[in-house]
Amino acid sequence: MAKIDKRFQILLTEEEMMLLKSESSKRGVSQGELLRLALRNEIVQKSDLSKQRAIQNLMELLD
Repeated sequence: MAKIDKRFQILLTEEEMMLLKSESSKRGVSQGELLRLALRNEIVQKSDLSKQRAIQNLMELLD
């Protein structure tokens, strides 16, 4: 796992905070780790999916 050495501050609504606490408790991970997982899922995986779709589209054009 990468070294965690940067801090980021975020303001959440009461509802978001309750959801975060509940979900982190269910998963047995810290709230910070859950937010890092959500960030990776939302940005990194979707970015990878976009790249895969672009490659697939190019391959279809070349066929």
